[in-house]
Amino acid sequence: MTMLSDKIRMMKDTYTRHIMKCRVDADIGRLAVLSDIHEGLNDRQYLQDSVQFLLKLGNTCKVVIGGDCTNTTTKNSKGNVLEEWGSGDEQILALVDDIRPLYESGQLLGIIQGNHTQRAFNDAYITIEMMIATLLGDRNLYKGSMGIVYFNVNKNLYVHQIIHKHSVTMGAYDFFNADVSWYEHKHKPMARNKLIIEHNKYEKHPMPKECWDLFQSSFQTYPDYAKSASYRPSIPSYFICEMSGIKNDHSVVPYLDHDLARMIDRGYTI
Repeated sequence: MTMLSDKIRMMKDTYTRHIMKCRVDADIGRLAVLSDIHEGLNDRQYLQDSVQFLLKLGNTCKVVIGGDCTNTTTKNSKGNVLEEWGSGDEQILALVDDIRPLYESGQLLGIIQGNHTQRAFNDAYITIEMMIATLLGDRNLYKGSMGIVYFNVNKNLYVHQIIHKHSVTMGAYDFFNADVSWYEHKHKPMARNKLIIEHNKYEKHPMPKECWDLFQSSFQTYPDYAKSASYRPSIPSYFICEMSGIKNDHSVVPYLDHDLARMIDRGYTI
């Protein structure tokens, strides 16, 4: 039994560095994941406008910076450095400037790694996301290759897992039993709900639970490598998840940013 317990403990320890925790005291809490920003080959104005929109949502809306926050073309990339509007160091400094308001407002929970910046690490052992976190003022914002968010809205706890370069096999990550699984990297926005069965061990009864798979878009413009490979373009966007803080209502509703903005323009109260 001791050997098995040690093995389970070791597995548990591998997740520790990826954890983010937060609590909001409100009837609604929100989590936005800004992934695939690709600073340097993106619409920078859209990123800046997005930051201002999230600031207006207030401190009950928390934010994670997902993978591929900078474009970081290298000699091993499919991309072309001539398409980028900024060099590697300019991309880092521009991103720090653009997301700093989220850090200063207390809304930024963490930053995770993507495959574009992984190439820089493979070539030179430089962790760009760690540099960004350090320049913001808190290197602990860097959460490594994935994100795990424990989000309390009043007494309701929601679990989010955030994965960048992920398996395309449907249900591959159901073992994690998250309320929301965020899938980045593919630039194919889609929300898919699913039913998971948990078990109330006190009442000894199955408990159906609605969960969500969210597939993110990007902030990237349409690069030449995507055109030449006939990748289907998609509208730049990101998901914002609303979570209920009302007792006995453990519901999650995802919105694309422009859909939520349109609802607010039409009178939806934030």
